[in-house]
Amino acid sequence: MSRTLLELERVILGYRTPLLGPISLRVEQGDFWGIAGPNGAGKTTLVKTLLGVLPPHRGERRVAEPRPRFAYVPQRHHVQPDFPLRVLDVVLLGRTDRLGLGRGPGPADRRVAAEQLERLGMQASIGRPFATLSSGQQQRVLLARALTAEPDVLVLDEPTEGLDLQGEADILAFLRSLHREGRLTTLMVGHRLGEVVNVADHLCLVNHLTGLFECGPLAEMLTEERLSAVYGQPVEIDRCAERVNVHLREPGP
Repeated sequence: MSRTLLELERVILGYRTPLLGPISLRVEQGDFWGIAGPNGAGKTTLVKTLLGVLPPHRGERRVAEPRPRFAYVPQRHHVQPDFPLRVLDVVLLGRTDRLGLGRGPGPADRRVAAEQLERLGMQASIGRPFATLSSGQQQRVLLARALTAEPDVLVLDEPTEGLDLQGEADILAFLRSLHREGRLTTLMVGHRLGEVVNVADHLCLVNHLTGLFECGPLAEMLTEERLSAVYGQPVEIDRCAERVNVHLREPGP
């Protein structure tokens, strides 16, 4: 039987002023939610409200007990490019909540960090300065840091932003595998639908500019009508083997 980890009930989102709502959303253990919409549509505001970073204007946010452990992978450009730490030190930051006051990482913590780096193919860079890595390598290290926290919920904000095609494909393949093998509850923010719909099993469409908020299982949400509504222009969906391609419809003659 699935367990509800997070729930919003008739919540109005926003910072100083209301942005969107009322909305309702339930995140069950093992779900992979893709949160999609145009730039500035309110996706990050939704995630911050789900995580409790941003209180709702109205409505109720509920969290399971015992409270789930969260880990967050930021957009890479939000991390200082000259971050003065080695790769291992960056990944060990993911253990901070588990260490307790005044305690440094021990052998067990270092072992967990090394295991996550190995999973992501970064074990050879364990002693390198983080700032010397390529953008794709830095993204892998940030993902390893999050997984080193051993979270119940993994939150990703545009995890392939700024990566080349190969780096993007590698990260998405890893996320698919991670969810398939461990059923780790995942929330992934993205504005490129082609990424989101090929990894998620649930989809949330957000656009506060039009007041649009819809969410549900991917198969139910993945329609041209819904996607066209959230992006404000005609969208086509093509399915090829196991991949879904989403693109703008070309204007007729």
